Amino acid sequence: MDWSKSKIRTTVLAYIYLLAVTIQSCTMVNVSVSNKRNPALQTLEFGKNLKVTTWGAIKVNKADFFPSSFQILSKGTVLYIDPVETDISEKADYIFITHAHPDHFSIKTIEKIVKPETIIICPKSVSKKLFKKDYNIKEVGPGQLVDLAGIQCKSVHAYNTKNVFLWIKAHPKSKQNVGYILTLTDNTRIYHTGDTDYIPEMEDINDIDIVMVPIGGDNLTMNITEAAKMVNRIRPQIAIPMHYELKNKALLPQFRNLVNDEIKVKSLE
Repeated sequence: MDWSKSKIRTTVLAYIYLLAVTIQSCTMVNVSVSNKRNPALQTLEFGKNLKVTTWGAIKVNKADFFPSSFQILSKGTVLYIDPVETDISEKADYIFITHAHPDHFSIKTIEKIVKPETIIICPKSVSKKLFKKDYNIKEVGPGQLVDLAGIQCKSVHAYNTKNVFLWIKAHPKSKQNVGYILTLTDNTRIYHTGDTDYIPEMEDINDIDIVMVPIGGDNLTMNITEAAKMVNRIRPQIAIPMHYELKNKALLPQFRNLVNDEIKVKSLE
């Protein structure tokens, strides 16, 4: 009887461990272009020399999903953040990856937009998957400053405080995933949070012009209430919602209603 109980306990622990690895690595996630993707690229112009563009919806398993993927054009410099399933092929000067989950990190897409001079800025979880490639990689962790030919990058914490199952978090702090604060040559400051909850480290973030913020919730990121609270505290000029399923049509208007009136909410679906 004791042997049987021990065997059951071992089996259960092994299952939980496998589930934890699956959740944290998203090994069962399939990403492709959504048939609900807007055929027209959606672009936000900020002043004369800055454009933020998305290439639209992706399908994550069976869900149509607005991703965390953006292209930024700043005075001739081409930057990408978490490029996945891009329809545009302008070669990158810099590629920023927040973490290794497949809805944020795609070697196939990187191969499409990389050139010999491209610098890839990423955490260790991503760099170790790129080490066999002949890429220029700058590995970062939370709290690091990187100067990139007039563009300053600060990598910041991005993690979950909520558990997705038992004690397991989809984005644990120990993974050292990051968000990015980019200060461009015209001093415009863009904050891409990565996948994160509203965490204490955000209280020290200020002077942001554009914030890209997840609103999808489900114990993977901030929900609309947390996202609006964070945006209202940081007080950017523009908030761009990201990382949410398209099926919930009420999500965007609800988020807009929670954000202070002086902050513009720009959906780029």
